[in-house]
Amino acid sequence: MPFENEVTYVKYVKNGKEKEFNELYEKACEEAKKYLGKEYKNIIGKEIAEENKVKHISPVDEKEIATFQAGSKKSVDEAIEMLKKSQKSWFNSCFVNRARVLLKAADLVSRDKFLISALLAYENGKNRLEAMADVDEGIDFLRYYALNLIENQGFVRFTGKGYENEESMSYMKPYGVFAVIAPFNFYAITVGMVAGPLVTGNSVLLKPSSDIPLTSYLYIKTLLEAGVPSGNIAFISGKGSEIGPYITSHRDISGVLFTGSRDAGISIYKNATKDKPKIVITEMGGKDTITVTAKANLHKAVNGVYRAAFGYSGQKCSACSIVYVQEPIYDEFLKNLKNVTDKQIVGDPKKIETFMGPVINREAVEKFKKYSEVAKKEGKILSGGNVVQGNGFFVQPTVVTDLPADSEILRNELFLPFLAVVRVKSLDDAISKINSSDYGLTGGIFTEDPEEIKKYFEEVEVGTIYANRERGGSTGAMVGSQPFVGWKLSGISGKGTGSFYYLQQFLREQSQTIAH
Repeated sequence: MPFENEVTYVKYVKNGKEKEFNELYEKACEEAKKYLGKEYKNIIGKEIAEENKVKHISPVDEKEIATFQAGSKKSVDEAIEMLKKSQKSWFNSCFVNRARVLLKAADLVSRDKFLISALLAYENGKNRLEAMADVDEGIDFLRYYALNLIENQGFVRFTGKGYENEESMSYMKPYGVFAVIAPFNFYAITVGMVAGPLVTGNSVLLKPSSDIPLTSYLYIKTLLEAGVPSGNIAFISGKGSEIGPYITSHRDISGVLFTGSRDAGISIYKNATKDKPKIVITEMGGKDTITVTAKANLHKAVNGVYRAAFGYSGQKCSACSIVYVQEPIYDEFLKNLKNVTDKQIVGDPKKIETFMGPVINREAVEKFKKYSEVAKKEGKILSGGNVVQGNGFFVQPTVVTDLPADSEILRNELFLPFLAVVRVKSLDDAISKINSSDYGLTGGIFTEDPEEIKKYFEEVEVGTIYANRERGGSTGAMVGSQPFVGWKLSGISGKGTGSFYYLQQFLREQSQTIAH
């Protein structure tokens, strides 16, 4: 079967069924309430309760969503022992079987996609379109990786004759047990990080984000329903700072996948490899930029920038946090950007009119307050800059200008709806600033000059780049079409998710030769 992106909302609109889409979503919001207020256990072959618990709080209204377990070292040991013991039987079940299981899981997630999208509104505050696109991407990861494994015949190749009486082959085999340390901002990232090592024959321990444990828990239940043996997948919730280091440094963990901040990623890399080499694959965020030249279509540029900057409250590692604008159009761009930003509706993500929901937690609100004060002292706030009063963790989309070059707002990843506008003299000036950054995850350019696009693509040291993308100038990579990869301190492996290179990271090559 050929791979096809899920793109649910796009298909509903294309078929004139947008009203039906919204009705299904709103019905799912009511169904989601059945999952709230319960206690969910860890999964280690069976459901396991821990002595200590963790309360899961919604960023929308600060009410309790559910109770989860605070995983213990004892549970980690039990899970890894189980996963290690069962791993070879899962690999030996044949790559076709493993691919079929993931394809079935994709169908099951597709069956439940409106419910999962609704639960994400409660869990991490995504509006309906952002949430559905997120779930769609998870479905895409499951299908793409399964089909990629089949297409490559399990990554087994006959390599010819070194000598006349010999037959040789290259056989890619799994490492063993992978630990996945997942972020809060994308359900799809959790799905994809588990799916990659799992479909290639490894066992997987998932330590979900403490901010989206419910949808993560349901994903593991879906994998089990699809046919993943219970001994090959484990779910242990809890605070990453408490059990994360123990998991990543565990002697029987063969590899670690992490998505999150730079500091946490570097710490995990050092901790995981302190006693022996391990596969460590990290995506560590970005300080993503969009460049708008004097030859840009301003309407497209403004739309592409604000969507990339403020979609999901700026809490995407691909979110645009700096826009470099060439001097001749700087003032007009600012005027248009302010008009669009001022009109954005901040509120309950379940409501159809909401563009921007809450930030993830109280800590993010306090961080927003801190950088708003920095912006007032060092530059000018063009739009926003305030916390929205009331229940929940709501802040305004914020645009800042006239910052000094050494401002921490321009250097640090904020993970907030915070956009800095910087005046540049030329495209060369912008490229120089981009390449001086420690990060290199995503970026974009708006220009109607093909030569400027060519120059930008040839010279920027960034892994994922776009030109004239009005739907999101630096965001929205599609599985199978746009591998999502970070350079420099944005990532370690240099291989992208949703890419034909991705699965080989979870396999090691064995050269096999038989002499006759």
